[in-house]
Amino acid sequence: MDMTVDAALARFVGGVRTLNIPRVEDLPYWTSPPIQFVYSSSALLALGNYIWNDAPSVLTPDRPILENAVYYFRNITLTADVEELDYTTNIIAIPQFQMYRRGTAQTMMFREPVLAPKFLSQFDFRYLWATPQANDQLFATFRGQLTQGAGLIGKAQITLYAIISATEIVDSNFTKLVKSVYPAGVSV
Repeated sequence: MDMTVDAALARFVGGVRTLNIPRVEDLPYWTSPPIQFVYSSSALLALGNYIWNDAPSVLTPDRPILENAVYYFRNITLTADVEELDYTTNIIAIPQFQMYRRGTAQTMMFREPVLAPKFLSQFDFRYLWATPQANDQLFATFRGQLTQGAGLIGKAQITLYAIISATEIVDSNFTKLVKSVYPAGVSV
């Protein structure tokens, strides 16, 4: 049976609608507040280097991750309290950012860490996620190393920042639909 491209696309769209798969375009914004998670980590100057090798620590504000909500991470901003040129020209090991859940502090949420070879401003990083655990929390780490180049002379410590913009979807109909289509406790 020959089918035109338009007919094939219409059939595909009809099939997706039949499956009732939730789409980001359909987020219930009126009941889903935007939220921001922030993680910061400071490295003290030691032997001419600033080294980050964090143990997983809680993000701020320290808000519980709701079991009956779905979180849609939109973007990540990675920056530091120094000029970007001083940051990029003094990298020894590219700083990496990673997130964890409290219950799995050794298991990364993202497949790989987010690398910051330069400052990332609202880096598009979409991730739909729900927790299977009551009273969960998000933790994060930075790993990396900078050397104290000329532009950093006099800087006793450097602080790296990760700012994650997200939407906390609490609309029960939408979250129920998401959780029925995707397995609970798995990144969706």
